[in-house]
Amino acid sequence: MNYKQKLMMPICAAFLLYGCNSEDHSTDTEKSAEDAKPVQGVQTEVDPQAKAEVKDAEGKTLGTVNFSAEESSVLIEAVLEGLEPGYHGFHVHENASCEADAKEGPFTTAGGHFNPTDENHAKHAGDMLPLFAKDDGTAKYTATLDNMTVEQLKQEELSVVVHANPDNFANIPDHYEADGEKGPNEGTLKTGDAGDRQACGIVVSVDENK
Repeated sequence: MNYKQKLMMPICAAFLLYGCNSEDHSTDTEKSAEDAKPVQGVQTEVDPQAKAEVKDAEGKTLGTVNFSAEESSVLIEAVLEGLEPGYHGFHVHENASCEADAKEGPFTTAGGHFNPTDENHAKHAGDMLPLFAKDDGTAKYTATLDNMTVEQLKQEELSVVVHANPDNFANIPDHYEADGEKGPNEGTLKTGDAGDRQACGIVVSVDENK
């Protein structure tokens, strides 16, 4: 074997090794791309069966609350803006009425919380988890509840109300006093002290044939 042949042997070996590694890498890349493909038939969005367009007292649309059936529960999804930062009471109310100029105050025509079984607050069918608005006034909300049904939301002529204050869910331990009485007072048992009504939207059925 001459000098040139000896010199070429390691170079050829290097090319062969590189070629093998390149082929393996390509195969791994193809596998990764295959794994990354979305699974066909998986539903990533739920179509709502009922919804409420929420407006403030000036008539500005703040966003939408969607209600979807999820087995025996209701999936509630909301994207809102223009809210005061912090926690807000968030409820389904008994009347499909959102009069901003109502005599007793904005959106008082929505009535009390949806409460077909005549319970105290925190057990009302319309009691939902608190809504939290960030410093920029936006809120994204997702909750699943079984205290009401989509059919009720579609048929009962209801509304959604965003309150100005947090909701304490009538959680007033007996070592506190309200109006000289230990524990929650009558107002707390009705509303959770959530305060004025900042925004409101009438719940309507979504046309499933669209």
